[in-house]
Amino acid sequence: METMERVLKYQAIESYMLQELSCGRFALNGRFFSEHDIARQFEVTILTARKAFARLERQGYIVRQRGRGTFVKALPEQPQRLKMIRRCIIGIVVDDGDFDNDLKLGRMITALHRTIEKAGYLSLLVGRDFKVLAEADASGVIVLDRIGEQRVRQLICTGIPAVGMYPACSGLPRLSFDFAEAAGRIVGRFARSGVRRIAMVGEGEDALAVRNLFEKEMALAAKAHGMELTIAVPPVGSVRDQFADLIDSSYRPEAVFAMNCWSLDTISGVLHEKGVQMGRDISILVNGSNALLIPGSPGYSIIDLDIGLAAENCVKLLQRLISDPRAEVPCIVSPYGPIIERGSLLPESVVSES
Repeated sequence: METMERVLKYQAIESYMLQELSCGRFALNGRFFSEHDIARQFEVTILTARKAFARLERQGYIVRQRGRGTFVKALPEQPQRLKMIRRCIIGIVVDDGDFDNDLKLGRMITALHRTIEKAGYLSLLVGRDFKVLAEADASGVIVLDRIGEQRVRQLICTGIPAVGMYPACSGLPRLSFDFAEAAGRIVGRFARSGVRRIAMVGEGEDALAVRNLFEKEMALAAKAHGMELTIAVPPVGSVRDQFADLIDSSYRPEAVFAMNCWSLDTISGVLHEKGVQMGRDISILVNGSNALLIPGSPGYSIIDLDIGLAAENCVKLLQRLISDPRAEVPCIVSPYGPIIERGSLLPESVVSES
């Protein structure tokens, strides 16, 4: 393992940027780090940062455009090993595979990178190979994806302090989210449209996980408003038949809380077949900001966790664990963000008491 005594500063910076290029943080032709950002992050002069950038440019990985910035020209064909530098490193664990920076996972990774670096650490994106964490002498790890119990055990065996960002990261200290407050706002918004019947609808493993997190709180909020709540989230297979039967029944919902955006094709297909128009005949609210990328009019209204605040709280939780691994890990509750209305909700017909 190389140490700072054997690696010059510009070489360490070059190694870090190559590793970030190889791990999927940047897309081809996308915007890259700026020299000023790297100089501040590594506490070096702009000349030292520029030297590292020049080396990457000579290797054909980046191109600098005057007045526009630096952009990714090519990506390393093989994963790059990080040369050791004297800065604390926090790893971000995701499942292997490509991700889109515009989708929720990509935006969460970006938020974590920024928050980690703002806290004075370097961030390191890691897939299935946890050996890189030991090689980099990582101070801590944030698990962003649902990685499975076996990989969680492997991570725990490394002895590196680790926290999870999702409630599904079982076996690790993790953030909590205020589902009761979010459910109260969701049902309250439906109530202000005069809605009396709500359905939670979704399909797939992710939808089941969201149902488990929200069902109790949605039931309590619906009861408080005198509403009926129906659940249509099958353990396997499509929700199509179940949702179609629900639309045809006397318990037809006037509002749907969709568990994830991957269920929307099925939901919208059934509504189209039945001649039911969202925003006019029924309210549709989606859990998850990926629905913002789905074209159409009206657009889907969404609610999702506050990504920036969740990243900040997750880093705070890890910092407490790093400072005292034996201490009782505090419960940090992170809020959901606001409901973003884009036309798929029935208009409010009742004035809020607030």
